[in-house]
Amino acid sequence: MPSGKTHTRIDLLLLLILGGAVGYFWSPLTDYFGRDEFVEYGSVFVVAYLFGTFLLSPDMDLNTSDPMRNWGVLRLLWRPYANLFKHRGLSHIPILGTLTRVVYILLLVYVVCAVANALFDMGWELSLKNINGIDQRAILWGLCGLCLPDLFHILADRLFKNAR
Repeated sequence: MPSGKTHTRIDLLLLLILGGAVGYFWSPLTDYFGRDEFVEYGSVFVVAYLFGTFLLSPDMDLNTSDPMRNWGVLRLLWRPYANLFKHRGLSHIPILGTLTRVVYILLLVYVVCAVANALFDMGWELSLKNINGIDQRAILWGLCGLCLPDLFHILADRLFKNAR
């Protein structure tokens, strides 16, 4: 299996190739999506892609992975996730593995916000009815940005199974 640093290099190289393809097809893409929307959603995609590469890889189920170390002190919040999921199990299933980590983060944020709200009476409303105001296309582009490096990671694991 490739090392964590190799996975990161692969993800960044493929992002550069993707960026080159976008640059090459810039005019038809901006004609189709609209320039402002394409730049906005493309930015969401790139930020999510980098977040997925450095902080949210399928190896979050390992207590000693590079992405786990990248969280610094906050990696302690990921220990339950690492204990819950077996390495190369559910976390290495394309799209579903990404969604497990996204749901885990959302649960962490919800718990932290609920505790802060209870302790400091911050007046935050924590309900699902606020989801209607979120730009659905931005969420879709963000999820694509999170899923793509995971797919590259899983593919590299499968292609280079005996490498090291």
